[in-house]
Amino acid sequence: MPLRPRIVDAAVAVLAAACLVAGAVVIGVARIVLDRYLYISELGALTMPTAELFQVGFLLVVAGIVLVGVVVRDVRTRLPVLRRWAPAASLVTAGGLFLVAAAVPCSLGCPSLLTDGAQWRDWVHIAAAVLAFAAGCVAMLQFATAGDRWVARLSAVSGIAVGVISATGGIISLARGNTDIGSTLEYVAAGLGVVWMLAMVVVHTVPTRAGRPVAPADALVGAER
Repeated sequence: MPLRPRIVDAAVAVLAAACLVAGAVVIGVARIVLDRYLYISELGALTMPTAELFQVGFLLVVAGIVLVGVVVRDVRTRLPVLRRWAPAASLVTAGGLFLVAAAVPCSLGCPSLLTDGAQWRDWVHIAAAVLAFAAGCVAMLQFATAGDRWVARLSAVSGIAVGVISATGGIISLARGNTDIGSTLEYVAAGLGVVWMLAMVVVHTVPTRAGRPVAPADALVGAER
């Protein structure tokens, strides 16, 4: 790989990691400010005092997701069906859907869609967020055929864990169950997603011990041959 593209890719990787970490920290600060259990979306709900702070953090995370997609743009998967598109496309799709969720915040309290209080914006916001989580899980599973066993196992476990945890939290939310448990599960799922993306950025960017960059097709998710 030419030196200039390698430097550009490294810069994009650093920026992606910075956006993800900064976004997570900002959202964490918004959560601490309110000092009570709330779903992530509720931090940015209309009229909430943390809405503006949350928007900043959420947009940083969205930027980070898209940039991670740029970093892993050469990666391909061998999985049937999922090999029809690149993992980067799944990540960019997730970022785009989260952007929709950020642009259309839910109404105060983010009422359950099963209640009469749910407005059109709640349907749009929740649908976009759920589909974004799903797209992220797909990206993780696409990395499950990685040549590097550590990457493969981390991706497979993360994809399944995020899917199960976020789905459980969502079901609890729809059923108007325990907010403490449901919201905690949502934060755990989101945190796992961020950690996984940071790991993929590092694996894809940091040179091997031999001193050459990791070859995306061979070292990550073997390209179709």
